Amino acid sequence: MGELSRVYLSVHTPRYCTYEAAFAGKLAHPDFRAVRDGLVAQGRDVSDARPDVIVINSCHLITTFPTVVDGTPRHRGVLTAQEAPELIHGVAYDFPGDWELGSALIERGRAGGLQCVLADDIHYPLDYGTVMPLVCYLDRSQSIPVVPISVCLAADLRESFAWGRIIADAVVAGGRRAAFVASGSVSHKLVRGPEKWPSPADQELDRRFARMLADGEYEKLWAWLPEYAEAAEPEMGGRHLAMMLGALLGAQRKFAATVHAYGPSSGSGNYVISLAAR
Repeated sequence: MGELSRVYLSVHTPRYCTYEAAFAGKLAHPDFRAVRDGLVAQGRDVSDARPDVIVINSCHLITTFPTVVDGTPRHRGVLTAQEAPELIHGVAYDFPGDWELGSALIERGRAGGLQCVLADDIHYPLDYGTVMPLVCYLDRSQSIPVVPISVCLAADLRESFAWGRIIADAVVAGGRRAAFVASGSVSHKLVRGPEKWPSPADQELDRRFARMLADGEYEKLWAWLPEYAEAAEPEMGGRHLAMMLGALLGAQRKFAATVHAYGPSSGSGNYVISLAAR
């Protein structure tokens, strides 16, 4: 019997997700320490959980009209981040995929009337929001199968939420002990200056989001998400947060939360939170 055993809100910003930061602990500013150390702790949680597969929704795997699920059996390549080549360059990655689960997600998405496409192509490029959290923190051995799923610009919060429910249903039907990763920031009003924090008002909104998530108030948080998204402007409009909440509610169980850290990156707020099924 499959289950969604873990849900993670994680971070991919280049100030945290480089080999220098992850493995050597070299950080550009002291305020980055808490999130970096929180990511290390989150990686330990993944190792302890031993999921059969990780489904990851990165705010930098962006599609316009269809949601793309990457079912490529083997993800192999060398990554240089387009927007930060001075920080992330020449990073080799090589980890397994899960074509069967990817195909099942597409089948369920189409059955629900959602526009979606299966990628099964060794040349399909992965983004740094997918690759770097995995290779730096969440699965340094690159041994856990991974199914990336895009954020879709034409999809609203409700459609993103529906994909989360589809993920929860598909892993159960497929007999997978799965983890879902929402890879992205909370408030996301970017400014130049990597050490810059969100405004006090946006930090309070982020903390309210995290409190509700940690307290298991998933229905209330889902109802509040549009208001939060309008006020705090989370990354990609909060689509990754909607998918995460869809997965949590689709699992139809409570999760024990560990709030590892909160920190800045160029005016954005970044939470590291692990949720374990009870």
